Amino acid sequence: MENESIASDADRSREVNLGHQSDEKSPLLGNDQYSVNYDTTESYQSKDRQKGVYKRRWYILVVFSFTAFMQSMTWNTWGPIADTVESVLPGWSNSDIGLLTNWGPIAYVISALPFSWLMDVKGMRVSVLITQSLLMVGMALRCIPVPIGYLKWTMNLGQMFIGLAGPVLMAGPPLISVTWFPPHERTTATAFSTVCAYFGVAASFLLGPLIVEDLPDNSTGVVTVGPINNGSLGVSDDISQTEIDEIWHLMYIECGMEGLLFLMTIIYFPKKPPLPPSISAGTQRIDFKAGIFKLAKHLQFWCIGLAYGMTSGIFNVWCTVFVIILSPLHVSQEEAGWIGFWGNIAGAAAGLIIARFVDCIGGRIKVILIVLFSGAMLSFGWYLLLCYQLIAFNTVMLYASIIALGVLINGAIPLFYEGAVEATYPIAEGITTITLTWLNNFFGLLFLLILTIPSEETAWMNWCMLGAIVISMPLLILFKERHNRLAVDLTPDPPEFSGDTAIQS
Repeated sequence: MENESIASDADRSREVNLGHQSDEKSPLLGNDQYSVNYDTTESYQSKDRQKGVYKRRWYILVVFSFTAFMQSMTWNTWGPIADTVESVLPGWSNSDIGLLTNWGPIAYVISALPFSWLMDVKGMRVSVLITQSLLMVGMALRCIPVPIGYLKWTMNLGQMFIGLAGPVLMAGPPLISVTWFPPHERTTATAFSTVCAYFGVAASFLLGPLIVEDLPDNSTGVVTVGPINNGSLGVSDDISQTEIDEIWHLMYIECGMEGLLFLMTIIYFPKKPPLPPSISAGTQRIDFKAGIFKLAKHLQFWCIGLAYGMTSGIFNVWCTVFVIILSPLHVSQEEAGWIGFWGNIAGAAAGLIIARFVDCIGGRIKVILIVLFSGAMLSFGWYLLLCYQLIAFNTVMLYASIIALGVLINGAIPLFYEGAVEATYPIAEGITTITLTWLNNFFGLLFLLILTIPSEETAWMNWCMLGAIVISMPLLILFKERHNRLAVDLTPDPPEFSGDTAIQS
């Protein structure tokens, strides 16, 4: 009997391996014949807890991540070129630039709940296709050739659609990682798709000023609104049409890049792999409505969620208006763009390195977050001393202080995501991360709403950023780190999931 059992196990193992290999070699455009439904614990257990890790997971991760890259880059189109835009477009001011950027948080705050339901119930394929469609519509609207007097309407409408694409791309990284990646790669996968959004913000600081050049210091003049003549915008002779054309070129380039990603998503982006990569990936989550109520009462989530929302939300929009913040220091639009670029690049790279380190050691999220935020307070203090010239101001030190701040704050983002979903499991990752990122956008929205109030004062932006970091420290200290999801994956015979499972808070 024992030999028969051993033989049976070996046969079953061979069958699983053959099925896995066959599926791995199947064409990307093939049918769904190998698909296995693992939406429930029972169906997963009926397959003897089979697991599969597929090479195509990297394709999925790249397509999703670069979509997040595009959404972030186009969301931050206007801040890096604010000086030129305000000079060549009549009636445009800081409040207009703030509103264009603010459509991201506004759209997110309004649409977060339906997109959370979409990810939880319909899955990531439907969610990502809808997101890509919204991005495509938003960028196409910005390319409509209208007279200059109507640009505010088309650009604001386009930014609104681009903002609506944010919820899935901001909240989706943990869902992509848990659906396609094994436990020892999850934090790294989450970090990659998360930091690609920050690479997108960094790219906007590079691409915008590269295409839309800064005006000479002695340039003056106002563009005269005129009708479209042979497809071109009517302007006065006071200013060359070159700057207007450069703004249009930027719109066309960004739209073309998104078109390629849209095509790649349509060609291949499945809901999930044939077999889950881990036990927790194949386990049913709490019902959507019940999950929302449980999350609302989860005290540990609010500790880590508010800390993330305040710092990341304010820091993201604080970076987008460097041109405005640094103008009292006589820092040019181009220089501010490079500072923002390197700050976001360094932060994104740090996020990948820190996430991989956490994957290797299997935890210590709270300790690492506290260390990072302690460093962030010191870095921002250094920056403030430079701004108020309490220490000798120079550009190199300005670069160093902001790059250090980007490393410490953006480097912590993947840890916030993983810490939140681990602590709240078995609440669905989509519910947790959409709420987490809703807080991010809510605080960013408040910041940008203040910016839309006409004023030449910029010091409040710096003090608001410092306050967010300081307030977050006691919240992180109160947070009790738990790894509920990882414990399921590492337990040889985990208990069956029940929707009534108690959640520690």
